Parts: sequence; C-alpha cells; structure tokens
Amino acid sequence: MDENLSVVLVSNRGPISFREEGDHYGISRGAGGMAGALDPVARRLGDRATWIAAATSETDKEALEEGAADRLEEELGYSLHLLDLDHDVYSRYYDDSSNRMLWFAVHCLWDELGIKDFGEHELRAWTTGYEPVNARFAEAALSLAEPETLVLFQDYHLTMAPGFVRRARPQQTIFHFTHSSWCGPEGFERLPDPIPRNVVEGMLGADLIGFHVTPWVQGFLRSCESIGAEVDRASGSVLHEGRRSWVRAYPIPTDPTDLKERAQSEAVRNWAKGFRSGGEGPLVVRADRTEPSKNIVRGFQAFGRLLDKRDDLRGNARFIACLYASRHSMPEYRRYTENIEATVEKVNREHPDSVELFLEDNYDRAIGALLEYDALLVNPIMDGMNLVSKEGPAVNTRDGALVLSKGAGSFEELGDAAVTIEDSLDIESTAEALGRAIDMPSAERARRAGVLRDRAEGRTPAQWIETQIDDLVRVQSGDEPHTPACDL
Repeated sequence: MDENLSVVLVSNRGPISFREEGDHYGISRGAGGMAGALDPVARRLGDRATWIAAATSETDKEALEEGAADRLEEELGYSLHLLDLDHDVYSRYYDDSSNRMLWFAVHCLWDELGIKDFGEHELRAWTTGYEPVNARFAEAALSLAEPETLVLFQDYHLTMAPGFVRRARPQQTIFHFTHSSWCGPEGFERLPDPIPRNVVEGMLGADLIGFHVTPWVQGFLRSCESIGAEVDRASGSVLHEGRRSWVRAYPIPTDPTDLKERAQSEAVRNWAKGFRSGGEGPLVVRADRTEPSKNIVRGFQAFGRLLDKRDDLRGNARFIACLYASRHSMPEYRRYTENIEATVEKVNREHPDSVELFLEDNYDRAIGALLEYDALLVNPIMDGMNLVSKEGPAVNTRDGALVLSKGAGSFEELGDAAVTIEDSLDIESTAEALGRAIDMPSAERARRAGVLRDRAEGRTPAQWIETQIDDLVRVQSGDEPHTPACDL
C-alpha cells in the first residue's frame, strides 16, 4: 500500500473490548471475520490508521472514563477512538433499529418470524437512536480524517453515516461495506417511511459500496431503483443526486493459517478425539449463532426425518451442534433458542442420543467438531457469507462433505463442490441432501473436499481488505475500481 495512505475505519464494535483484571483493565481481542480482517491492515498502516467504534459494555465505558483507552495505541499499533454513547440511545440504535428492523429487513425474515409491520415506536427508535448515533460516528470520522483520508464504514449499523459525512465534506473519499445479506427492496416494505429511503440514500453517500457476493449486490441495486436512482448494471454503478457510487462484491475469506494453528492445540484435539470416540457412524456437524436466519431448527428436523427414513442410520448417525447465544435481549431470539432446544429434545426422544447440543460459546470445541465431520450442515435461509462453510473444509481431516443451501453467500464460491439444498425451507429437501452427503463415495468425497480446501485457502483476509482499499484509491483518483462489476 502507498506509504502516504491514511485510513479511518468505522464500525459499531471495535477490535478489542475491555475486561476487569483486579485494579486495572485488560483487553480481549474482537472475534469474527470483520475484526480479524481489518486489524492486520490497521497494524500495517500504524499511525496512519485510526479505528472508531462504540464503547459497547459498561466495562468499556468505565475503562474509557479512567483513561485506559489512551494506552491502547502502543498495544494495537494504531489509534482506537471509542465513543461513549448514552445507554438508552444506544439501545434504540443497536437493539431496536439495527438488529430488529434492519437485520430482519436485509434477510427478508418477516414471515419467518411472524412480524407483520412496524409503527410509531420503531420510527421513534430510528429518529432518536439510529439517526443520532450514525451522526455521532460521522462527526467522529470528520474530526479524525483529513480531506485525503479514506473513510471506511462497516455494516448495516452505519448505513446513514456515509451520507452525513458526504454532506459535511463533499470531497471526502468514503467506502461502505455490508457484512450481511441484502435481499432487496421487498425486505424494507414493512419498515415505516422514510426509513427505506434513509438507508439507501445514506449508503449512496459513499463512493464505493461493497457486499460479499453478487446476489447481495443485485438486491442493493434493486433497492436503489426503488427510490428512483439511476442504476447502470454494466458498470456496476448508481447515479443519484448528481453523484456516482460504485457497487462491488468482495467475498470475505477465512484465515486458514490461524485456523490450522488453533486446530493443533491440545484443547481442540481433545474435543475432536471425544467427538470421534462417540461412535463409528457418520457424524453430522454444525457450528452457528442461535440466529433465525441460520435456519437451525429445520436442520435438526431434517436430521430427524433422515433417521425416520433410514434404518441403517438410526442408532448410528450422530449430530453434533456447537451453537452460541445471539442477541438474547430480543424476544424473537429468546423464542428461537427455546425452539431449538425443544426440537432437539423431540428428535432425541424419537431417536435417543442422536443429537448432542452445545449452547455455550467455545471456539476450541467448535473447531474440534469441524475436524471430525463427515457432513457439515450449513443451511441458512439467507446469509451474508457464512464463514464456517469455508472454515470447515480448511481444517477437516476426513474429506467431509459440505451440505450447503443456496441462501448462503458462500454458495456462489462453493456451491458446485457442495451437496446442494435446493430449498432451505423444505425439510425433505434438506434431509435428502444430508443423505446424499453421507452416502457419497469416498473418491468423490475426496475430490470435492480438495476443491473446497483449495478455495477456502485461496485468499487471506488481508488481501480482501487491501483489494477494497486499492479500489477506493482508484476511485479517489477519478478511475473506476479495478475489481470488475458483478455479472448481472
């Protein structure tokens, strides 16, 4: 990267969180694809990188008040600025607006969750939570960015922030990346006006807009057309209010080197040994958040249906599910977790000890299960990428098959080497795909596993973000992004 390049990264969650350690504060590294991808690039840029995030816990806020954040630059290698946001305002921004309205909208989950519409309560949450917090992030970016600095906003929590920056400083070079799916304008139909337009126009304040894969680019372009913006699919650009925004797909990879190092640890090996010693029959595995879009309940129902139909698998095949709780402040998520537990109980009542369910976050355990699967079930209704579908093939030791629904973002890259679930809402279709994965001849399993492994290891997270920055530099200089437009 250019030695004169400076970058401001902006995300809801930062690369670290604080924890109490006696009379001082320690730090924990952020988990997940975004933090893992952006942190190495920020470190490489050093004092030319600044990361803005929210202090998301009371411990973060206490550490911020006591000046613990002032010592982070030496630890991280770059500057981190944490925003202390009012608890109630943050809840309206994060819980009510981002994770209840926008998350359900970009995944088209309304019917799945039985949500018919939103009204005045949600609109107030938007105007008194989402908008002011996005404005606060934008103000922080403006205060820390020089006119030539690249400003990179991350995810659906910050859709309006690019527009705020653009209006305040028209010459700023701005990027926005959405890490979730984007099903299209139909996902926003149940949100009160003017939220759908606010979201799209806010994102169009960016010069370059990124998604993981082509279907989510397509969904966003249709959303742009729904507000009257001029879309040019051949160039992958949108013209709105006299400005052009480029829209591109940047599929996020996993970090196979880090995964393989972790997989060699004693803790992971012990979990793997324990899972394999439980029986000689085929082992189905999944590792997910308890998130409705992941379609976990239907996965268990499909496994139960497979056992109903197959005498040879009853008492022989096992399902290991490594799950962890997600957003339990929201009633929809609490109900979904209860539904997961009830479904597992039903399957185990009909087929004793066939499903082993874990509901605590334990990364070593999840990797141990990934090492040993014969079939990895990834059956989301809709998912931005789903990194476990890449992590599994990268570490699996048994030439395991990947059972993948078309709703996973990773299907675009991995679908031809996976066992396809044609309709993730169809339990029979999912059961049939699981059966095909288990029955696959060993030579074909090995061939497909090799293809999946090669693709999972083909790129690094550092290359992923550097490609985006390179494209943004080109846009800043008046050129088109080097990354080609999606084949639409």
